[in-house]
This record gives sequence, structure tokens and C-alpha cells, in this order.
Amino acid sequence: MRPFAIVGLVVLSFLLVRPLAAAERAIGVFGDSLGDGVWSALTFLLKKSEGDKVFRYTKVGAGLTRPDFPAWIEELPKNLEVDRITHAVVMVGANDLQSVRDENRRGFLFGTPGWKQVYQARIEKMLDAFAARDIPVVWLGLPIMAKDESNQGSQILSEVFVAATLKGKRVTYLPLIDDFKGEGGAFATHLPDDAGKSRQVRVEDGIHFTHYGYERIALKVLARFADKP
Repeated sequence: MRPFAIVGLVVLSFLLVRPLAAAERAIGVFGDSLGDGVWSALTFLLKKSEGDKVFRYTKVGAGLTRPDFPAWIEELPKNLEVDRITHAVVMVGANDLQSVRDENRRGFLFGTPGWKQVYQARIEKMLDAFAARDIPVVWLGLPIMAKDESNQGSQILSEVFVAATLKGKRVTYLPLIDDFKGEGGAFATHLPDDAGKSRQVRVEDGIHFTHYGYERIALKVLARFADKP
């Protein structure tokens, strides 16, 4: 049986056998346009699941290198309380392959030690907000991209993601770099589904996914939450 089929069956079984009396899940999805696609897929997959709610905290063009990050992180604890978030999903980074200024307006070029320090500190601030409320987190890594330059940048981000999430409480880092590769490990727009049928998973920009592609990611997220409620 194909790996994707196994993941789908695990999640489907979890949703079907879950007791009606179980505590409700309020899943908050945070990030950029990639995260927005994951939010859409989770909403679709859980639309008939009683007790599950999915909240959208994603924004097209968002990123941890943006000037509005300090204001955004200040609002995060309030949002978690208002919507009573119980689980969190984060997918960000597609817009972060650029220089950053810290809170003192000091600038750092992308990929330099100073940049990595600032970026990791911002991830840790997010994770601290979740940890303060004992919220389990799935932090999604970036997938393979169509452009080599983007993949090189993604590798730098992945290293920081791993370093930060290893220090977090109740955080699962879920890398996606190998999940959407085609033959020979290259970028692929189409991949076989669990029945062996070729399905489009990525769109023409070489970055984003089709709805089906996002569903594949969302199923992986739900499987992780099933393993670690």
C-alpha cells in the first residue's frame, strides 16, 4: 500500500472512531499563502467532523521577516485566548528569503548568522505563546520548489526551523521536502494518488499547491495530532 494511502486511512479511522464526548478541537492555522492553503484543506476535511473548528490566522504575503512582526506577535496570545485554540499548525517561510531588521532596526542579510539568530528568536516567540497555553504545534517545513535558488533558501530556513522546534514544548516539526518530489528527486507538478492515478499537486508558479496537494499536507497534520493529542 502506498504511504499516502496509509496516512489517509489512519486519519479517516481516527475521525470515525473518535468518541462523541471527546473534547472539542479548535485548530488555529498560522502562516503565509502556503499556510492559507493548509487552512482551506483542513476546513474541507473536517467540515463534517462534529466538535472540530478550524481558525484562519494566515495572510497572503505574511512572513517572519516582515516589519509588522512585532505587532503580530503581540496579538497572538490574545487570539489564542479569544478563539480558545487547542491545536496549532504553522506554515511560513515562502516570503522570508530576504534580509531582516531586528527590533532595534539593525539589518541582517539573508542567511547570515545574525539573520538566523533573529529569525530563530521570532520562531521561539511564537512557540512560547503556544507553550504558555499547552497547545500542541505542528510546524510544517517547506516543500521542494521549482527554482534552485528557492530550494537553497529553503534549506537555510529548514535548518532554523529544526533548531527552534527542537527547543519547543509539544512541537512536532514535519518536513515536506521529500514528500512532493518526482522521479529522480526533482520538482513535480503531478504525483500518483493512493490508487496510482496521476494527480496535479502543484501549480505553475513552482511554489504553491493545488487543493488536492494541500489535502495531502492536511492529512499528514491530522495524523500527527492523532498520534499526539
